Amino acid sequence: MIEIRGDKRQVVVGTGEDLLSRTLRATRVNWIAIDDLREPMRVQAKIRHRHEPANATIENSGDDTVVVTFDEPQRAITPGQAVVLYDGDVVVGGGWIS
Repeated sequence: MIEIRGDKRQVVVGTGEDLLSRTLRATRVNWIAIDDLREPMRVQAKIRHRHEPANATIENSGDDTVVVTFDEPQRAITPGQAVVLYDGDVVVGGGWIS
C-alpha cells in the first residue's frame, strides 16, 4: 500500500520499489543528548521497532521539525510512526514521522 485516500475511499497500491524513500520529515521532535540541532548532524535512524538503524543526516526544518536523509533508501517509511535518532549507543532524540 502506497497511500490511503480516505475522502475518496481509495487505497493506492504499487510495487515494492514504490515503498522505498531516502527522506522523511519528523515533527514534535524531542532532543535527549543535545540541546538543539543547530547544524546538520550524522546519526543512525531507526524507523520502527525491528528496523536496523540506518546511517542518515538530520537537518533542522523549523520549530520541532527535522528532515532525515538516509544514505540508502529505506522501505516503508510510515507517517504516524516514531523515528529514533542515535549517535552510536546514545539516543540523540526522536520524533513522529509526518
